[in-house]
Amino acid sequence: MPAITLTDLTFSYSAEPLLEDVSLTVVDGERACLVGPNGCGKTTLLRLVTGTLVPDSGSAVVTGLDDGRCGLRPALDVLTMTGSIGSYLDAATAALRALPARFDEVATALARSPSAADQTRLAREYDHLLAAMSAADVWGLDARVEQTLTGLGLGALTGPDGRGRDLATLSPGQRGRLELAATLLASPSALVLDEPTNHLDDEAIAYLAAFLTGFSGPVLLASHDRAFLDDVATVLLDLDTAPWQALATAEGAGALPGVQRCAGTYTDYLVLKAAARAGHAALHAAQQGEKKGIRDHRRASEDIARGGVRLKEAARKERKFFADRASKTFMRRAHNDDRQMEALTAREVRRPREYRLHLDLPPVAARGGLALTARRAAVPGRLAPVTLDLRVGEHLLLTGPNGCGKSTLLRWAATGRAPVARTTGTLTLDGALAVVPQRLPRPGDPGLDERTWASGIGELGAGVLHPAYWHRCVGELSAGNQRRVQLALAVAAAPEVLVIDEPTNYLDLDTLEALEQALARWTGTLLVASHDRWLTRHWAGQRLEMLPARPAVGAVG
Repeated sequence: MPAITLTDLTFSYSAEPLLEDVSLTVVDGERACLVGPNGCGKTTLLRLVTGTLVPDSGSAVVTGLDDGRCGLRPALDVLTMTGSIGSYLDAATAALRALPARFDEVATALARSPSAADQTRLAREYDHLLAAMSAADVWGLDARVEQTLTGLGLGALTGPDGRGRDLATLSPGQRGRLELAATLLASPSALVLDEPTNHLDDEAIAYLAAFLTGFSGPVLLASHDRAFLDDVATVLLDLDTAPWQALATAEGAGALPGVQRCAGTYTDYLVLKAAARAGHAALHAAQQGEKKGIRDHRRASEDIARGGVRLKEAARKERKFFADRASKTFMRRAHNDDRQMEALTAREVRRPREYRLHLDLPPVAARGGLALTARRAAVPGRLAPVTLDLRVGEHLLLTGPNGCGKSTLLRWAATGRAPVARTTGTLTLDGALAVVPQRLPRPGDPGLDERTWASGIGELGAGVLHPAYWHRCVGELSAGNQRRVQLALAVAAAPEVLVIDEPTNYLDLDTLEALEQALARWTGTLLVASHDRWLTRHWAGQRLEMLPARPAVGAVG
């Protein structure tokens, strides 16, 4: 049976190891998802498993692949291929298509009554090929090609016309989906996938989830799609081991194997991680209280060593008696203090990290009235007429397919200006405003003048951005940290109305959870547009499902 096994794996890009002594196993039927903050090494670990990278020490192997089928990486890199889509798919499935021809050759050779030794060898290969063809369902391969392409939203690439299209005509999203299709069509024994839901719509994600839940081999993947993880994962592998390690240290256990294994769904993982963090915080506080008690006891012992009032008032003959007794008492107590401190140090845990997202949006005083009013606000070809009233303090989620005008409506609300001259209807917004756009920050955005862009946002990042990045050029930060900069500046603006377009873009899972909890608690008016299925499933405020606008008169295509 195939299994993905990492043993004491260590890898670094610099002097500090990114992954250190990581050991894990994913077996048949398990769908394991790597989780952890941005930059913790999820993609690197997957590349080590696929062989794209070589570990500094330890090993990453996939065992039990005697048929040579393994979806550790796409069969062919669509970005380096030229030619038609049909030729790409044929090349991606060439190994499977070769199985029947080889099977016929072996069957013919067996029928010719070879020698006993050859007959044994050929019979073994015959059985192996038959099992491989059955497992790969080579007889239904053509039908699976059509089904897989359609399921991943590439139905336009089926049939003669679709197969004849040149690879160069595909969009980046189509190329990503085609590469995923090639991986699945290879009938793999094991799968390693990095952000497989990128470029997929809801229907394609549902198809992929159904494929994976029906897949019998081991699956190791990384994804920021929380709804997908909740639907697919059977085990979460957490690379952020700090709270788990703290609890293990307190119990006298050794170092964790670089990862914490949490069986169950993503929802189950959230409960376990919250409990581990709470336990870590409580344990650290209790240990610090214990340490303070030992130190206080030590200081009291030192007072005893000085003999107190009796030694001070004693006559000459008595002074030695009181001094000796005070010294012995001090030595005994000090020895006990040292033993207690030594035992505590052996199981002392580190202070919990303080740079998780703490989005402290200033509270907004309750008042009546409307924060947003729209009356048949429309943009020909981009935004169908919208009429709505949003009261002060209400939270509204805009949902709908791409192209239905969610971002257009948000930009109109944020700027207070009609998007184009042909705009009809009205839209007004009342209250101090902060905006987090779908894109990453640019010089000149609110709060990002030339000086701030170059030197960093400083203490405005408190609670949102790690202090190490407070004085770094914003453009040099990672995408996730640039998004944190935008959130920090939104908090600093002390808004009454906050507009966020796709709030879950660029952020790791921990930050997403913290952001959504902070937004849910906020008393101001919130206007959000999102495709994130986890966010939409758990949204507690108002919703507006937007429909695509009709093409503008005279529009092309």
